[in-house]
Amino acid sequence: MVTLESTPIRLGFIGLSTSGWASMGLAPPLFEKPLSSRYSVVAVSTTRPESAEASAAKYSELASKATGTKVTVKPYHGSAEHIAADKDIDMVVAAVKVLNHKEVATKVIDAGKDLFIEWPAGRKLAETKELYEAAKKAGVKTVVGFQMRFANFALKAKSAIDSGKLGKIVSSTFMVSSSPFWGHTTPEFGKYILEPSNGATLLDIVGGHALDLFTHILGPILSVSAVAKNQIQSSAIVDMNGKPTGEILPQNGATQICVSGLLASGAVFNVHFQSGVKESDFQWIIQGENCSLRLIDPDPTPEKRAFFDATPEVYLDGQKVDLLTQDADPSKLLWEAIADGKEEYFANLEQALKVKEVLDAITKSANEGRRVDL
Repeated sequence: MVTLESTPIRLGFIGLSTSGWASMGLAPPLFEKPLSSRYSVVAVSTTRPESAEASAAKYSELASKATGTKVTVKPYHGSAEHIAADKDIDMVVAAVKVLNHKEVATKVIDAGKDLFIEWPAGRKLAETKELYEAAKKAGVKTVVGFQMRFANFALKAKSAIDSGKLGKIVSSTFMVSSSPFWGHTTPEFGKYILEPSNGATLLDIVGGHALDLFTHILGPILSVSAVAKNQIQSSAIVDMNGKPTGEILPQNGATQICVSGLLASGAVFNVHFQSGVKESDFQWIIQGENCSLRLIDPDPTPEKRAFFDATPEVYLDGQKVDLLTQDADPSKLLWEAIADGKEEYFANLEQALKVKEVLDAITKSANEGRRVDL
């Protein structure tokens, strides 16, 4: 997936509408320099023809402004097979709800196109494994949207660990609190996250992103011992303005998940994910034989989406570290790594499958009350 300035990667975007996550967090860097010369958004696909036309019009205008030439983005709607069959597309981006991950990604893989799929890359372990095996058999290159690897604090933490300054890592404690989701209220568009079988629980989403980052920096997990408890039995549905709609649904996923375990390096670790609390807190402490690395968010406001919006201060050996990339966009850096072919930086379906295996082990440990080895 390496590209030259004169040969941009041609993208097809499934789920890129005029609003929503993909339009706000994933696509914008593609219409700004330098990425506007390294990628070309060729087509978009949504569920309805009206939304497809509106989306195509928006991104045609953005692409035309970014390149200085008239660009016409093609609109597709309905089945993913239509956009996947487009011969002008090199890579298809699947930015849809997890409920549709397997169906959409399978169409892309069957068409032989490279695949960018957002986490969680399928519901639970089984679907992710199916997608990984299908992509491997088809020889399709894959990217999974673990953007948090490219957060400024994550890059600084990895640099500090890789430098060897901490010496041998002996322990790590990682804690994430989420206030807006998986709690006493849930936005209408996210009602599906309340049912664990849909694969979008606190553990699936926050836990998956967090554990990818955790293992990307500290290495593989060998064993886990977990406790999981649901302390919030129901959730009131609210509209886009936060006003209750009157609908109340069961909240069936665990809201407190505590995990202890052993890393392949020999270090021990503790991880705690929680939701439905008043503050969206984030803390990560890594202890080495020589010194420690501490990432502490000093502003745990309830509006923050777990550690996705975290702005931690970083302390290495007791000294505050200047984050030179404070304003860096993780999605932009991910797109740059893909274009540069730096596969050691971004995740693929094989690595996503490993994260799912850890999540599955955590669930099994919590359900059975025993340590689970990986």
